[in-house]
Amino acid sequence: MVAGFTHDAHPARVVFGVDAHRTELLPELERLRARAILILASESQSEVAEELTLAMPGFRPRSLGFTRGKGAAERRSRARALAACEGVDCLVAVGSGAVIRAAAELAWQAAIPLIVLPTSYAGAEFDALMAASHGRGRTRRSARADPRVVIYDPTLTVGLPDHITGRSAMLALANGVGVLCTPEASPVAAMMAEEGIRQIADSALDAILHPRGLIGRSRTQYGGYLIASALAVTAPGPHRMAVTAVAQACRLRHSDLGTVLLPHLLAATGELRPLDLAHVAGAIGHNDAVRGVCELSGDLGAPQSLRELGMAPASLSSAIEAVRDNTAAVRDTGLDPDVLATLVENAYDGRNPGVPGPPGTSHTAHPTQEGW
Repeated sequence: MVAGFTHDAHPARVVFGVDAHRTELLPELERLRARAILILASESQSEVAEELTLAMPGFRPRSLGFTRGKGAAERRSRARALAACEGVDCLVAVGSGAVIRAAAELAWQAAIPLIVLPTSYAGAEFDALMAASHGRGRTRRSARADPRVVIYDPTLTVGLPDHITGRSAMLALANGVGVLCTPEASPVAAMMAEEGIRQIADSALDAILHPRGLIGRSRTQYGGYLIASALAVTAPGPHRMAVTAVAQACRLRHSDLGTVLLPHLLAATGELRPLDLAHVAGAIGHNDAVRGVCELSGDLGAPQSLRELGMAPASLSSAIEAVRDNTAAVRDTGLDPDVLATLVENAYDGRNPGVPGPPGTSHTAHPTQEGW
């Protein structure tokens, strides 16, 4: 007998296909009966935005470039004003985290549908406007912030720098492991996360080794979609709660930390939930889940330490104490305070997960590139 469970399905319509941003966007706009279109695109996707704008006969399209950093607030204000002035009835976001979050916020505020064309693998399209977690729960600000359509086209990831490919693929994989290690995850979500991990583990390196190839990119994109869909309907588990606690203590971005902490969290939680560790190992295709994650992360050139993420040595002691004293993190992860503290200490220098010792070898750090 199948054990009882509850599973929410994400409402977005999903379209996959090579060159789908050219062949499928207009039919989706027609289906939504949209006419006044505002395209928000990251700077690296400006040519795509211009091409889409010119290929919309019968529509009233406008495009606006978007960048994170100092100009982001001004661009958000300009987008809101433009949407109101032009009577925009559909938003199209082309890019990754920053532009997708900005478009989702505008869609929520203006109550207009959103179409997303992701250009990386981390899954921001299904996690753009989640409210802060409270305890074990996870709620949305509003269903109207969800994208109505997500169009996945591997050609939009061609030209993605190798270090961004590796980071976003590993972040997606880390999110998938987080779902598998969440006790409350439905079996449907766990199945999607496991298959997503398998797709990424099998194909992300191919996306780096063959810059113009589409096979590895397509499969990595598919894996990212499966994981994002599972994550969007799963309450935060011990991995996500631990990353949140460390992010607060270290003052680093949650998205960057997920990849660095993943093998350390697996080593720490594996003793509590060995079956989860077995599922992760099977999906990665390695007889040791922790070692398999470390090897894949190294092959993809993803960050290996908190030091690489910009954490100063002077901040380490205070971060360790902050994590050790975080009673909520201890409760939500089920880990002893000293284990959490050791986890941060090992992750700082990229030491072997759960094993005290000299710092390990780290990859050269790359500057964060949010242009995609």
